[in-house]
Amino acid sequence: MFISVTTRALTLIFALLFTLSACTPAQRAGTEQAADPMAIEISPNDTRAYRALVLENGLRLVLVSDPEAEKSAAALAVRVGSLQDPAEQQGMAHYLEHMLFLGTEKYPEPSEFDEFMSQNGGMLNAYAANDHTNYMFEVNNDALPESLDRFADFFKAPMLYPEYADKEVNAVHSEWSMRSASDGFILFSLLSETINPEHPFSQFNIGNLETLSDKPGSNLHEELIAFYERYYSANQMTASVLSNRSLDELEMLARDVFADIPNREIAAPQVDVPPVRDEDVGILLSYRPQMEMRSLFIDFIIENNRDEYAYKPNELIAYVINSEMPGTPAALFRELGWIDSLGAYAQPDIFGNAGLFRIGVDLTETGYQNRETIVGVLLNYVEQVRYEGIGEHYYDELNTVLQNDFAFLRRSGGFQYTTSLAANLLYYPFNHVISHSYTLVEYAPERIQRVLDQLTPERVRVTFVSPEQEVDTPIPFTDGFYSRAALDMETITAWRSEAQQFVVQMPAVNSLLPDDLSLVAGDFHQRPQHVVDQGSVSAWLMRSERFQEPRAEVRIQLYQPFHHRSLEERMARSVLMDMFALSQQALAREASIAGVSFNLSAGDGLSLNLSGFNDKQALLAERVLTDFAQFEPTTAGVEQSVDRMRRNIQNARLRFPVQQLMPSFNRLMRLPSADTDAQLAALQNITTADVKAVRDRLLRENTLRMYVHGNYSATGVSELASKVAALGGVDRTRAVEHAPIVTPRSDLHISWQEDVDLDDTGFLDVWILPAEDLNNRAHAALLSEMMRTRFFTELRTEDQLGYSVGVTQVGLEDFTGIGFLIQSPVRGPAPLLERFDAFRAGYRERLANMSEQEFRQFQQGVLTNLTQPPQTLAEEAGRFIGDWQNQRYRFDTRTRYQQELENTTLSSVQAYFDRVFATENSARILVQLRGRNFREIDFATIEGLEVIESLDVWSREQLGGE
Repeated sequence: MFISVTTRALTLIFALLFTLSACTPAQRAGTEQAADPMAIEISPNDTRAYRALVLENGLRLVLVSDPEAEKSAAALAVRVGSLQDPAEQQGMAHYLEHMLFLGTEKYPEPSEFDEFMSQNGGMLNAYAANDHTNYMFEVNNDALPESLDRFADFFKAPMLYPEYADKEVNAVHSEWSMRSASDGFILFSLLSETINPEHPFSQFNIGNLETLSDKPGSNLHEELIAFYERYYSANQMTASVLSNRSLDELEMLARDVFADIPNREIAAPQVDVPPVRDEDVGILLSYRPQMEMRSLFIDFIIENNRDEYAYKPNELIAYVINSEMPGTPAALFRELGWIDSLGAYAQPDIFGNAGLFRIGVDLTETGYQNRETIVGVLLNYVEQVRYEGIGEHYYDELNTVLQNDFAFLRRSGGFQYTTSLAANLLYYPFNHVISHSYTLVEYAPERIQRVLDQLTPERVRVTFVSPEQEVDTPIPFTDGFYSRAALDMETITAWRSEAQQFVVQMPAVNSLLPDDLSLVAGDFHQRPQHVVDQGSVSAWLMRSERFQEPRAEVRIQLYQPFHHRSLEERMARSVLMDMFALSQQALAREASIAGVSFNLSAGDGLSLNLSGFNDKQALLAERVLTDFAQFEPTTAGVEQSVDRMRRNIQNARLRFPVQQLMPSFNRLMRLPSADTDAQLAALQNITTADVKAVRDRLLRENTLRMYVHGNYSATGVSELASKVAALGGVDRTRAVEHAPIVTPRSDLHISWQEDVDLDDTGFLDVWILPAEDLNNRAHAALLSEMMRTRFFTELRTEDQLGYSVGVTQVGLEDFTGIGFLIQSPVRGPAPLLERFDAFRAGYRERLANMSEQEFRQFQQGVLTNLTQPPQTLAEEAGRFIGDWQNQRYRFDTRTRYQQELENTTLSSVQAYFDRVFATENSARILVQLRGRNFREIDFATIEGLEVIESLDVWSREQLGGE
């Protein structure tokens, strides 16, 4: 389970006796493992320095020296997860992960680590998976030594205070409560419920007040301590540290804090019980979802073959099943209008001692009616693949893809990077701790065949998901129900026989793999250059000196104002883009495999984004726009798209309340907007002619704007612009205007309040000063960062009001505000607003007593986030695209914003606090989503509050009656 300063979110479904160390050679992926077992294989594109260590206590770790790092990060993983939970205390691994954050012998205050992180520009997190638990943090460079000391003490002497036990069990319970009606969680629970009940995967992995409690013969706190002492041993831990310090400095720090973590000499936990019995395969499961959705899953239990990662048998099989090239099952199903998506993947050790190979299909209504035939086609296809084998040309293709990706491996931020390194080190040798995903040492058909031989009809588990499914059995600890029946070979044979009318074939060779990975000649740029200026066609180019790689980020906008058009026309546009996106799935998958992606969307005109290797981008852009111009919507396709969008609109109201808050805010403040019923009514009236008309409209009277960041020449940009202009109906020069917003005013106090068909309350309280300047933005960013940890500590840790609690900076074009949000299972709207008000009153006093040193720490943390170098070409491009979109061609907003942050003072923030949180000064927007458990509790109100009853009416009023 993730734990962070602002929210502790989702569960993730994923020893030497002497000291050794080694620096890293730059060896190529796809070769045999280096002779030196401590030599970490890195990408030629990676300029960081690495060192592998095994400490005397058996702890294995990777050190990363990155002179450019503006922040340091560290992570520590322990080889214990929910598979090791005691049967009497299910959820223990998750519960312990929560408890470790609440003080140690050296640093006993429960909120001390959170506060230290907040004051030093840091963040922290953790999760408990099936087979490991991972803790991580990121912090300003100068605070790394003290951060490591505090962090390492979790694993030496945690306090595990009995007096905080109930609070953290409540936190775990809130997390479970928030998920109990989620289809994703319920389907995971269904898998757990229908395997061998003696296998630990069958247990409840999150925990709640029922499972984590004192029971006869099982005291929760005693079990907590016993669990920690049994499994938290240095010889079953891995760690990683990244900083701007030298490797020698990092090694000294790491040894100092990690070397005295106790080594209890425990063996790696093992699972010996088989995950399935004979009666747990050859079964048909049915599930009726909470949201309206139709899916099917074809599951096979496979041997745990993670140690064959260098041969990638699972990935090669999934590669040919996932393909949407002509003749493949996915292409067939899409042509028939049966599916929205298809995906195959393997989790080789999900059960610890075994894995799962899954083919998942999202179905249309017509597809659901033909679900048994779809299963038959896929089982026949797997049989065909087993018979024909995975040819060496597929190995060559995948190897080329992996080699290209590794040669130009994208960097990730320190927080994410150290997290993955620590986790990877549990499973992979030092050599491949980075390169394991890209390593493919040789074509090994026998290994592939061994997996294929396990994907047999006799061992299949099929799951049908739809509102029409008949169900009769509750799924423990969820709101879901399912049914289970034997799936005999006679039935499977009948499905396969019916499917024989459809002939499918294995995929052809990928035509989008890059041929040219060279860099174009020419100067690099410090800021974007205006390389095409022809009135109706404008293009900017930025050649990156930092990222000299054969990739580019391309933004193409065929602009025409669309926001003033009718709701019916806007909905027809949405149907068109939904249908076209589905028609392009085969191309999108082929492109993504080749390392390039695209997305065509429509707002004020068409927008085409391209990302990745640039070699085939121009070809891809031409192909996508040509396909769009020639796209012919069918009546059946329109009906399916309308139904899909109807489901999406209705299902959005069943998402977690906290996930609905910001979308509700945006519907209030970004125009035009419409009520759900109006959207649904408009959808039902859309015809094929409407969709064609919108398609034609989007391809005429356009102005072309382009931004290209990366490996292009000015000539290349000009040629691409000419192609797009010819295809996109570019014939007008017009000023770009953005969709309107509700302009914040000091007398704008509004509330959207709704009873939702969920248990919990969702509450958002936003304050926005009517000031568009960067000074306001800087103060809002800094103040929200300063309040975030304290808000979380008070409302989440101390008051136990909810699992998702946060303070966030809220942007509305050039206006910036501060929002307070929560999802609460224990309070309704009015009491929550009272608590928010009490927090602000208390924080005002805290701010008045803040020292200059503490303030400077907060300020430096925000500045460091802003000034750290970009990790990828896409991140660097993002620093300029905002200015390009807003036609700020000096491209200096980020620099000016940094100056404003640097000029803030404690007194200016104190003054800003008083100004922004005065009702007479700021716009106030409340979003109140009242759950089923709080129907008797009043919605919150403030003086002068206007309750918005209809988005349609509100939108028309704000647009002046248009």
